[in-house]
Parts: sequence; structure tokens; C-alpha cells
Amino acid sequence: MKYRSKKPARRRVRHDIIMEILEAARQGALKTHIMNEVNLSFKQTEYYLKHLLSKNFIKKEGKLYRTTEKGLDIIEACKICLKFTE
Repeated sequence: MKYRSKKPARRRVRHDIIMEILEAARQGALKTHIMNEVNLSFKQTEYYLKHLLSKNFIKKEGKLYRTTEKGLDIIEACKICLKFTE
């Protein structure tokens, strides 16, 4: 499921990208899978993964990235917020 704001825009906003990464890593995913699923460059993927790791929204298990409980809570909170904007 894509978490995009309803506003017509040329560029995705930061929280949409973060939500897509958290969703892609829900069951565990390789960096390249996340990169392809979310349609990011390698440099962008590195930036966002580093940020999400520092906030404990995802964790690294070997080569896999997995969304943490804290990250799952963020997904649910954002779903609720998006319902109010529809």
C-alpha cells in the first residue's frame, strides 16, 4: 500500500518515503529490495535507512532490515492521520 498524500505534487514528501520504507521492511528486506520497492537511489536509501536506524524505527538483522515495534506504531499512527485528510 502506498502512503502518498492526496496533494498533486511532482515530488514525494519525506514522510511518504519513510512510510514506504517502513512498510517494505515490515517482514524483513534487503537494502536493494527496499531501494527498488520504494524507488530510491542508493544514496537516498542509505540516508533514510541511517536515519530510521538512529530513531529505532528499523533494525538490522544480518543483511536484512526489519521494522521494529516502534516503526509499526508509526505506520499505524500515520494511517490514522491520513484518514482525517481524506
